[in-house]
Amino acid sequence: MKRIVFILIAVFTAGLFSVSEAPAVDIESTFHGQFRINSYYQTTSDETILGEGEETQASRLRFRPTWDATIDDVAKLHLQLNIGHITSNLANARYDNGGDPVVAIRHGYISAPIPDLEGWTLTAGLVPLSDKFGDVLFSSDWDFNPLTFLISGDVSNIKVRVAHANLWEGSESSNNPDSADDIDAWIVDADMDMGLGASYYRFNANTDPVTGDKTNQNYLGVRYNGTFSQFDVGGWVLYNWGTWKGLTFPDEENKGYAVKGEVKTDLGKAKVGVMALYATGDDFSGFASGDTEFDAFVTPMTLAGTTGYWGYTGKLNVQGPTDTGIDCQAINIDGAGYCTGDGAHTGITTLQAKVALPLIEGKLDGYAAVGWFKAN
Repeated sequence: MKRIVFILIAVFTAGLFSVSEAPAVDIESTFHGQFRINSYYQTTSDETILGEGEETQASRLRFRPTWDATIDDVAKLHLQLNIGHITSNLANARYDNGGDPVVAIRHGYISAPIPDLEGWTLTAGLVPLSDKFGDVLFSSDWDFNPLTFLISGDVSNIKVRVAHANLWEGSESSNNPDSADDIDAWIVDADMDMGLGASYYRFNANTDPVTGDKTNQNYLGVRYNGTFSQFDVGGWVLYNWGTWKGLTFPDEENKGYAVKGEVKTDLGKAKVGVMALYATGDDFSGFASGDTEFDAFVTPMTLAGTTGYWGYTGKLNVQGPTDTGIDCQAINIDGAGYCTGDGAHTGITTLQAKVALPLIEGKLDGYAAVGWFKAN
């Protein structure tokens, strides 16, 4: 028995010695996050389409603890949890609103340089992604955090981003009638130091494996951001085209475009900006009429339920990015698409202005925006 014990001690000591001789790993980490209590109240007039005297009110907590780490100044880890709108404040139940988990992973990825490719990085995981057009199509702030493989780097001083994102993983079998199939996105961006850039995005959705419905949407755009004297000038043009295929209705096609111009400057301590945006719209609900072509700019919101921001007032409705549950009304480029997944694609014309300034230097900032919206 003693001999066995001595052997075990020797092995354990050798193990400690081998660990102590291993090269040290340098890990630097930061813990931070977002903590927000959001209380809101809204009442409508008798003239609105929402009904007489309709009221909406609530108080909700949003808490997003975040951990970032760097290993040997090379590999990077990122994790962000999402504690959602906890409505069961007394019980603090495991599931919020009867379905969504109260605590979930919002972001979670690892990023590291690619061997033998200097200046190139591979990122994989639940990656927060925003488009290169001011978050107009999809925004990481609005929970566009798909399962992604992303490669980024430089080619002759041109910054390149190439990614494939899985937005929705439905049935692993295409014959399963109880679940929608995948929704995928392909992302290609290229930006020059002089402020010019171009992008191509494609979204594919196999929305119903039973009926065979399939949809794809393509986005091709150019942009520019530069400085002239004390003015920051920017703008972009996006062209969208797509097809809708199914067994229960004839194949249909849509095409449209969106364009935006913006000027920003400093007036003393205040930062001000003005912008104008236009997107084409059409009556996209007339399938029964036999129409198969529509001049509508369709956003990814229709396919995946995700959306972007459309200017200074936030997501394209009168309320802006309220994150409160009153987003399914007023003017929206995809109609009720954010709430139902199928919109009217009415297009938009909007003029907006903003001003931001420090109210208490280094402690409190103020921001105000005004917008005029018109469905096209």
